[in-house]
Amino acid sequence: MAGRKPLPTHLKIIKGTARSDRINKKEPKPPSIAPEPPDHLDERAKAKFTEMAAMLARHGVMTELDVSALSRYAVVWCRWVDAENEIKKRGPVVKTAGDNIIQNPFLAVANKCLLQMAQIESEFGLTPSSRSRVRMEDPEEPDLFEDYLRDT
Repeated sequence: MAGRKPLPTHLKIIKGTARSDRINKKEPKPPSIAPEPPDHLDERAKAKFTEMAAMLARHGVMTELDVSALSRYAVVWCRWVDAENEIKKRGPVVKTAGDNIIQNPFLAVANKCLLQMAQIESEFGLTPSSRSRVRMEDPEEPDLFEDYLRDT
């Protein structure tokens, strides 16, 4: 999508730039509760998941649909932190056994993790601007006659 990423409605209202003709009327209205982290995450990833889920819930952009995406984000975030720690220890360039100077392999890992985190944030609606582009249809009214026929 070309152009600026749209702001979510609640940010437009806070900034005073909300116009009724430009508001996404089908923008999701997620519940403001943070889900529990999945069991498969290690303790550090669970802590990051819990921190991010609470923050996203406070800002009204966390749904139960985001658990999987946020889990991936937490795992990639942990990899990024590990890679950054290795870069701090060894520096951005290292010497090989043959005294050649090369880029620290952990720098490539850190950069890849940054790209993955940005993609997860954008593609799965974990940033406010990408969240505002999601459109949801109102649920259809239940057909009582269809329910009656199905139950008989």
